[in-house]
Amino acid sequence: MVNIKNSKYNYFNTVWIVFFILLIAYAIYILIKSPELTLGIKPHTEDIVPYVSFRMIVGLYFFIAVFNIKRIKNNILWLGLIIVVGLVSRIILIPSQPVLEDDYYRYLWDGAVTAHGYNPYVYSPKATMDVTNGDVPEELRDLANESGQTVKNINHPHIRTIYPILSQIVFAAAYFISPWELWAWKVLLLLFDIILLLVLFKTLKELKLPLLFIVFYWLNPIVIHEFFNAAHMDLLALLFVSLSLYLSIKNKTWFAIVVLAFAVGFKLWPVVLLPLLLRNFWQNKKLLLKFISVFAGLVFVLFIPVLLSRLDNTLGFIKYAGEWINNAAIYTMIQWFIQETISFLHISVGCLSCISRWGIFIIYLFIGAIILRKTHQDKLQFFYKALLIVAVLYLISPTQFPWYYTWMVPLLAVRPKASLLLYPLLLPLYQLNYLSDYIIYIEHLPILILFLLELKGVIWKGHYIYLQNENSNKIITA
Repeated sequence: MVNIKNSKYNYFNTVWIVFFILLIAYAIYILIKSPELTLGIKPHTEDIVPYVSFRMIVGLYFFIAVFNIKRIKNNILWLGLIIVVGLVSRIILIPSQPVLEDDYYRYLWDGAVTAHGYNPYVYSPKATMDVTNGDVPEELRDLANESGQTVKNINHPHIRTIYPILSQIVFAAAYFISPWELWAWKVLLLLFDIILLLVLFKTLKELKLPLLFIVFYWLNPIVIHEFFNAAHMDLLALLFVSLSLYLSIKNKTWFAIVVLAFAVGFKLWPVVLLPLLLRNFWQNKKLLLKFISVFAGLVFVLFIPVLLSRLDNTLGFIKYAGEWINNAAIYTMIQWFIQETISFLHISVGCLSCISRWGIFIIYLFIGAIILRKTHQDKLQFFYKALLIVAVLYLISPTQFPWYYTWMVPLLAVRPKASLLLYPLLLPLYQLNYLSDYIIYIEHLPILILFLLELKGVIWKGHYIYLQNENSNKIITA
């Protein structure tokens, strides 16, 4: 019997070791192949398919490994391996060129504009390249010329930036470290990520959960690729969201509210967590009003530079809210249903997108009300509700970019959900969306179905967590 038990542990240990090797091998592969897979090169399908396939294989092994996390020992050796493998993978990717992504050009440009003391919300990149536009300061024209291909490669150059002011400050910091260099930006991302790792460790300790649960975030292939190859900026907000939630469970609500406001200063979406932070204060109207007033006041101050610019359809925030749609399965289905209903009823509608977005907004408010209808009874339930709020936001959003998935990953380190941990297997298909309109459904619908079944307890019966005590690391269903 002992031999059988040891052989089982050896098997699962091997699975984890293979995953470690695959993850580092993938980082090396991207480092070598990324110059051939940039948007500027315009790679062909036969070049993209092997890249996507490799990502899916790594995602599959990630799922197999973390789903069997209970099979490895909760000790310092395994924790050390996890941290080292995650850190090495990140460092390898810092010199790599972003594969099929170009958002970073906007970051580098915004950082230069901000570093030179200009409001980044006033002039679009296109305006600075237009020699006939007499409103643009000469220094900005010179900056555009100095940037070389950076300003020319910005996507949607006629749109003024969408990134809030605290993000702009970090972009500017990268510019001061080394102008126009992507590695400087990635080094700052690594710094934020290491601090986030420490916050998650503190959170796991506070909740008496195994530190091994850090693997759900630290070795998540989507996190590693989207931040350290594609260089997306969403990591900045994740740190402050995670810190805010940690402060909340430590009963430091005032600090939690302030930090959440700073998170909104990096990216708008964290505002959806404000009702959760305030849920247990709903009966205390006076205190609730104070919390909301401080939060709203801080956010208002942070968005003064935006308000001082032109608030029209060329501003990224307005353009994004009104029209943006990408890689969205559920939203596309809802929009199709609304369109067919309108057509069947012979109703004339001037803005189908407006109706669809308001419909999604109302659905989200309804689901949020259900999630928050009762106060959370303990800290684990608090994080579970936070995960549901963010997960539903992603699942029904008009934009389901792969890097938006990272919003929920730190929460998965506390409340792992098998359905959402399967995303690293399917999200790489995003890069093949141009082959068929149906690929978005392959990416998202299996996850949605599993997510709903998980909520009903039909499969996996909830969230597998350790019941940690002095004598055992028993797995229980919570």
